[in-house]
Amino acid sequence: MPGIVIVLSALRHVSSRLLRLTIISVLLLCAFTSTYGHAQQGKPDLVLRGTVTYADRQTYLELPFAVGKDVTRLSVELSYTQRDKHTNIDLGVFDTERFRGWSGGNKSFFTISETDATPSYLPGVIVPGKWKLILGFPNIEKGVRSDYEAKIYFSHRNDPLEGSTFSQKLLRDGAAWYRGDLHMHNAHSDGSCKSQSGEKVPCPLYKTVEDAANRKLDFIAITAHNTMSQYNDMRELQPYFDKLLLMPGREVTTFQGHANVFGTTAFIDFRLTSPHVPTVNKLLQQVQDLHGVISLNHPGSPSGAACMGCGWTAPDTDFSRVNAIEAINGGSLDGPRSGDRSSARLTRPQLAKAETPQ
Repeated sequence: MPGIVIVLSALRHVSSRLLRLTIISVLLLCAFTSTYGHAQQGKPDLVLRGTVTYADRQTYLELPFAVGKDVTRLSVELSYTQRDKHTNIDLGVFDTERFRGWSGGNKSFFTISETDATPSYLPGVIVPGKWKLILGFPNIEKGVRSDYEAKIYFSHRNDPLEGSTFSQKLLRDGAAWYRGDLHMHNAHSDGSCKSQSGEKVPCPLYKTVEDAANRKLDFIAITAHNTMSQYNDMRELQPYFDKLLLMPGREVTTFQGHANVFGTTAFIDFRLTSPHVPTVNKLLQQVQDLHGVISLNHPGSPSGAACMGCGWTAPDTDFSRVNAIEAINGGSLDGPRSGDRSSARLTRPQLAKAETPQ
């Protein structure tokens, strides 16, 4: 369901009657465009250099490099000289156990993580150990020497804004009003649309993004329930939809409430009340550790057999760790609850908890 989100500003230090509420859209967009590509995030962790001559023509070169145990994303940027003299260098990679992708000469950058990868490459666990960058040399002329440089970047689970955008360039900069949707579903959860023959089917992510672009939105977040499978599709689509920022999100869906998390692509354990996540504050701590932004969805909605967890009922929630609240959900505008704005309402006991000094 689409939703409008509001920020809780200085929640611990103001009364519930004087909460200063600000539209979160501009804040989120600024946060998620501040770091817009792994290749631009400072110095590389490794640099592999070498020289190619005519003697290397139509051969392959393996360049081994070590990957640490705590790496969650690996990115590679290749550059080389003498392109204007018909020099071509192809690019691919193997991990410690298997082939992870080959882009040939059509890409000079790729990234791989557990949840997403540049098209031509396979997402999956970043296995620690010795990886091999594969360079192919289909063509280099006699008498030409080409110098290549492969920059390798490692990201880790708790790095600030790790994986926070799928664009390798800044789509738009500067202060402005940005229109977007922060609560969207499709085939990766329970979003549906009509098939070519008119049947109701899980709606492909492409159709969701295309519709947002046709509506001239500036940004969207795909918020599938608990899963991260949408991120690989988003990475493929972002270069084509280069006027629409695709923001990583997911709807953390528990038996005691739903909340959107923006920014991180890492796994967030949603199994509230289980031994893995015994309390809601353990869940909120996960988001905080991952530098994510969390927004409670429709917290005032009824919760029960008809819609388990739709309202926020988690006891002892530390609201000082909550960044925002969804003010209007699509269900408040369409359907049987049209016009009901109570879904965004928090009770006084809930807000009183937020005002308690920590």
